[in-house]
Amino acid sequence: MIKDEKLNLDLYQNLNSNQAPDDFHHVAFKTINYEAMVDFYSRLFGCQTLYRSEELTFLAFDEEHHRVAIANTSGIFKNLGFIPKTVVRLKNWMNRSLPSIVGLDHISYKLNPIEKWFKFYHDAKEQGLKPYWTINHGWITGMYYKDPDGNLVEIFFEHWRNKEEFKSNISTDFSEEPIGTNMDIDVLYEMFKNGASFEELIQKGNTVPEGKKPISGMEAVMNMRKKFK
Repeated sequence: MIKDEKLNLDLYQNLNSNQAPDDFHHVAFKTINYEAMVDFYSRLFGCQTLYRSEELTFLAFDEEHHRVAIANTSGIFKNLGFIPKTVVRLKNWMNRSLPSIVGLDHISYKLNPIEKWFKFYHDAKEQGLKPYWTINHGWITGMYYKDPDGNLVEIFFEHWRNKEEFKSNISTDFSEEPIGTNMDIDVLYEMFKNGASFEELIQKGNTVPEGKKPISGMEAVMNMRKKFK
């Protein structure tokens, strides 16, 4: 049990661990939905293929040799017995259908400024991909895409544009409610197009219709598709 909560905003841009790696490089997935997974990440990030075989694909989206690796485990799955196959099917169904309470929750990518974040949304939409979850976390706003295996990929923009804004642009209730409030990205984009200030765009609950209540906190985690009540 954690008795003392901690919120150390002074860490921002003031920490350089001597064990820190140079960069976060790539994510790797094992899947029995091989073609669908390769297609999803290729479309989401506009990837090019470094290497492709029946067993493994390496995808690149920038100067690095690869950023996403996908291993095809369908051959192993076919050779499993009835009970292991049933367990794997059940596990995959749960991963796609239910919020996870154990294990990796999501992988996350930063995309500043907000204009680039909106462009990513519309480019992905043209590729037939829409966010599964959109939420204002109180210090960042994220859109989460769900891949064919049910893994979540977050694309977020920060609620500050410089170090001076870092502390002032974090919601005052962050330490009490750090998860955030579900939001509607299309409504937010209309606000952006109509000239809303950056401060207005980062406010929690700003896309909830008048007279409705936002979905926040753990309720938002359990009801990702619900924007308000």
